Amino acid sequence: MRRFEKTKVFITVGGAVLAIILLFFGINIIEDKMDQRAYAENFDEDEDDEEEDYYELAEDEIKIGSTIYKFDSSSKNYLIIGTDKSGSTEDDNEYHGKMADFLLLVTINRLDNNYAFLQIDRDTVTEVPMMTADGTAYAKATQQICTAHYYGGNEEESCENTVDAVSLMLGGIPIEGYYSLNMEQIPKLNHIVGGVTVTVSSDLTAADPTLIEGETITLSDEQAYNYVHSRMNVADGSNQDRMRRQHEYMDGYLQKIIDNTKANPNFPNVAFKEMMDCAQTNMSGNDISKILNRISQGENLGIKTFEGAHKLGMLLGDGIEHQEFYIDYDSFLNVMTELYKLEEVRSVPQAEEEESEEEE
Repeated sequence: MRRFEKTKVFITVGGAVLAIILLFFGINIIEDKMDQRAYAENFDEDEDDEEEDYYELAEDEIKIGSTIYKFDSSSKNYLIIGTDKSGSTEDDNEYHGKMADFLLLVTINRLDNNYAFLQIDRDTVTEVPMMTADGTAYAKATQQICTAHYYGGNEEESCENTVDAVSLMLGGIPIEGYYSLNMEQIPKLNHIVGGVTVTVSSDLTAADPTLIEGETITLSDEQAYNYVHSRMNVADGSNQDRMRRQHEYMDGYLQKIIDNTKANPNFPNVAFKEMMDCAQTNMSGNDISKILNRISQGENLGIKTFEGAHKLGMLLGDGIEHQEFYIDYDSFLNVMTELYKLEEVRSVPQAEEEESEEEE
């Protein structure tokens, strides 16, 4: 497991801009008492853990299905985690993490400073590491990736387990740091910039009667919360619709940051101070300053998402149907190649084939 320095967030002014990206997450609370006997169909050609002994990866290689790929190691990755309001409290005897409802991977190329975002559907079915409370022992289950934050003995370990789950899903892509914020901070973040203007793209009146499809409005703090997090009983009820609204809000929010900073160069510092005690990260102020410096010199290549199929399922074994998202393999490979310039290196023999050859 990749171990990260555990640092409570008290970072420099640059953190304000990075924190802004954290606005775009939603909520679909899953019961705390999850059945760890979860099961599901594996993603494409994933093999059993025993096969890991049959190959070794170089530092610039990842494994997707049964194929080893070389990736562009000049790219550095940072995971933005948005959590819901589930999980244990400080008064509980046993810690349980929240659901990681929003996952955004920021990818920055160190050579040209161009950057892109990979927005990951929180319902994506994948292998999830299940860290124990002492942070040492592991098992794995195939279930929604949002559950990765449930495991661990504290908030830092939940974030680390989420980082491991995302890296594992992406074939082993290294992730250098994480920044986590709870969705309850959306109103506060919206207030800092004086509201964000959007054209309401879905019928959200079931969640907020003032959010009428087709109208262009500057969102109040309460409206921003409803616009970004509402899912059940609005529009088509899918996380895909919510992710689209999150994207729209993010575009508007970043523009408000630019406008506010032009009017007051000290605005990022003011915004950061407002949020400095709300986040969890393993990155220092110097780390974030370097990231923002590169971003300021590069080109935004946009937000990427995987295509796939949504369905209701019962992977969690709690007797309740939950949304599940299965990534289309071709879409996965296309997006990964676009982000990391993948080059096929070799195929990995199946363990069974290796054993057969040895017997012959």
